[in-house]
Amino acid sequence: MIRDSARIATRAILANRMRAFLTMLGLVIGVSSVIILLAVGQGAQGLIDNQLQGLGGDIVRVAKAPDNSSSSGTDSEVVEPTLDDVAALEQKGAEGGIRRVSPVLSPSVEVNWRGRNDSPEQVQGSTLDYLATNDFRTSVGRLWTETEEAERTRVAVIGTTVQRDLFGREDPIGQRISINDKPFEVIGLLKVAGGLGPDDDNDMILMPYGAVESNLSGAGSPLGQIVVQATSQEDTTLAQQTIEATLREQHEITDVAKGFEFTNGGEIRSVSNTIVSTLTYLLAGVGGISLFVGGIGVMNIMLVTVSERTREIGIRKAIGAQRAHIVGQFLLEALMLSGLGGLIGVLMGISVGLVSVSGFTPVVTVNSVLIAFGVSVAIGVFFGIYPASRAASLRPIEALRYE
Repeated sequence: MIRDSARIATRAILANRMRAFLTMLGLVIGVSSVIILLAVGQGAQGLIDNQLQGLGGDIVRVAKAPDNSSSSGTDSEVVEPTLDDVAALEQKGAEGGIRRVSPVLSPSVEVNWRGRNDSPEQVQGSTLDYLATNDFRTSVGRLWTETEEAERTRVAVIGTTVQRDLFGREDPIGQRISINDKPFEVIGLLKVAGGLGPDDDNDMILMPYGAVESNLSGAGSPLGQIVVQATSQEDTTLAQQTIEATLREQHEITDVAKGFEFTNGGEIRSVSNTIVSTLTYLLAGVGGISLFVGGIGVMNIMLVTVSERTREIGIRKAIGAQRAHIVGQFLLEALMLSGLGGLIGVLMGISVGLVSVSGFTPVVTVNSVLIAFGVSVAIGVFFGIYPASRAASLRPIEALRYE
């Protein structure tokens, strides 16, 4: 019986190829739109995750709040991050959600090489732990060693923007640059960094903490920031709570937020993922509207088909066809239209979704394909039930008299 119904449905669709194509077109556009828009959303989320990972999704940065003052002292008593804070945080360890703690000095400097001057956006003196926390890598040369860090050796690793501004096309490795009139040897060139925000992450000079303290900022200089790497991205909240409690105890202040400014990479990542997910679902909703419109087209054509084949329905019922046979016949025809339209839409969606544009690559997932195709078939059933039921409800005599 199903084979006969399928043969009749196929014959009916082929007899009106253009009408069947236009009916399926709405579903093709809807299915492909859902797949493409979800792929764009997934690709955007992956891109942002990679960017935020480069910025430190498991990092909490602590700096002096602008114009801060101690809540327990006078207005002139300013609190700042210190090496004692670093030592106290290191003692908390994994129990406090902390993996690494790095002090950072950020002096203002003038850099000179053979008469060329530069003032990099970021000048940082820190430790090997800081390099590991931020996953700094060199494309040419190397990072400094433990011995160089311990001996406060005047070495520097520069970003590509500094290389361009100072050296042009010349090889910077082994060159001696003057930083505030102190000679530093360039030992490495950082890999190109791409980050979010207005700052140029390649306009940077990194040096050992001791070398900066001894030659540029002076002993006992306040830290520019403390960089804390959490034990995992999920532990950044725990790490920040540990940091706040430690700073509150170290500086004897009641409101740590008035003295210090925190940048929590985990929270930024969570917020960005929420925003991107919401936008992805909104985009999928737009594609869903196209699917709904396509379903209305299926219902419209099936109602026309019922009207055109009223006499055929009357003849089939007169020779013994049951209501279930008639319903199954027209429902199968609607399913064939929606299924074929969904399949073409899937192929189009996957084809377009695999195309990269200006380095951005959408990500087509199996779930998005299954959801889009499943909704297309479900729409065929939903919008095919009414025409099929209407056809089955016709009385044989009235159907045979229909002109």
